[in-house]
Amino acid sequence: MKQDRAQRRLGLVLLLFLGVLAARAPASARQAPPFPSSLPWYNVTRALTWHDLRGRAVLLDFFTPGCINCIHMLPVEELLQRHFGKRLVIIAVDSPKFSASASAPGLIAFIRRYRLQHPVLLDPRNRLWDAYHIFAWPTFILIGPHGELRARLLGEQSAAALSVPIAAALAGTPPISALQPLPRQGGTAANLALAAPGGLAVSRRRVAIADTGHNRIILADHQGRVEAVIGTGCAGTANGGYAQAEFRRPHGLDFHADKLYVADTENQLIRIIHLNTRRVSTLAGNGKREYIVSGKFTPHAVPLDSPWDVQWIGNQLYIAMAGDHEIWRYNPVTGRLGPWAGSGREGLADGSLARAKFAQTSGLSSHGDTLYALDPESSGIRSINLADPIVKTRIGQGLFRFGERNGAAAQALLQHPEALAWLNGSLYIADTFNNALRRLNLASAEVTTVTQNLGQPQAIAVLSPSTLLVAESSAGRIAAIRLPSEKTDPWPLSGLPPSHCKKVTP
Repeated sequence: MKQDRAQRRLGLVLLLFLGVLAARAPASARQAPPFPSSLPWYNVTRALTWHDLRGRAVLLDFFTPGCINCIHMLPVEELLQRHFGKRLVIIAVDSPKFSASASAPGLIAFIRRYRLQHPVLLDPRNRLWDAYHIFAWPTFILIGPHGELRARLLGEQSAAALSVPIAAALAGTPPISALQPLPRQGGTAANLALAAPGGLAVSRRRVAIADTGHNRIILADHQGRVEAVIGTGCAGTANGGYAQAEFRRPHGLDFHADKLYVADTENQLIRIIHLNTRRVSTLAGNGKREYIVSGKFTPHAVPLDSPWDVQWIGNQLYIAMAGDHEIWRYNPVTGRLGPWAGSGREGLADGSLARAKFAQTSGLSSHGDTLYALDPESSGIRSINLADPIVKTRIGQGLFRFGERNGAAAQALLQHPEALAWLNGSLYIADTFNNALRRLNLASAEVTTVTQNLGQPQAIAVLSPSTLLVAESSAGRIAAIRLPSEKTDPWPLSGLPPSHCKKVTP
């Protein structure tokens, strides 16, 4: 959630108290404000009104695309929808932080990326945000079957915590058969060979692609010929052979010592693909998600919090833990894993490893003894010299300073970048919400734009000294960018089978 943690605790106590009072309010309690008539809706054939929703409980989810706390709530909402069925309507209200999220293409990309099925409302000027006096993402407003305000809940919530006020609001409501049907519309998912690819890695022989939306990993040669598909395509945690293993929205990848390491993000696991034996195992994570800011743990026993990327340097594995706003480290000699850099408080602050602040750390890269980390929520790039581990900001001016500005790094602006790679003295940056590839020359500290009109790039890897591969998430493809000409072409994958999964996701 985008606010100071101490303020969050105080505000959460107050809002939970107010939510309990609201949940006990009679039907004559304050009514929900009407939906502004001019706002665009998605996943429905027309704008909804409170008359349409009468007799149901409605959960308004005020979110902003890219916010990790908001993303954490999507599986919770799926559980709630399955439990309450048609008596509950979840309406996601895009209350954008970034300018890219205030546009229809930006929101549609998010809907497709996460395959949202419930109604979504784009509120680019935050009119509903203001009407409900919202001040942090995510915030949930529960509306009762008579259009009355029932509860207000701030920050991430469990399905159990949300179920109690929802069930109370539905007490005594008419059966589903008495409700008028809603003008639902099928989701806007595109039928693409790759679904929201979110990870890339290159070894001397292979290219690995995280086919994130299809819950699988693709192995190809340097010419794009597919050698193996790892994972059934079904979301799950199963280990075993390539054809039996399961992933759930994997992202970052890194080759190391005949193995491929995978940030299996929504499973809250770090996985190992053993290339010689063609089997998948689990290195770290117990499958639970939890906020942890200190300590050293046995890898299989510790909860993780949205591991987004992995990077080996020497004999240690570094993990971008987006949900904790930290970088974790695994030492195979001691067999211990835990937070390494970052206080756990979201922000943009340099200094010692313990005091520095990161903001949804998502992308990692390295060169020599320097680790580079990318913070989407501050649109920032950080560096840590492992010989003198002090966190320094290379680009970034704060949680709410973003844009598309070139020039001196101290004044340059990015917009929610999610990946980076080192090549020939420069950092190449997947500037995701700007749909661009940017370059930071580390010697001159100058930022330039390499190419634009990419489809929300989410991953980047060096194929050769003259070729970069970029995963275009919203376009469902891999682009090859030639240097120094900066010519951009699709990187064709040949022999890629379609993804099929008949298993129902739990």
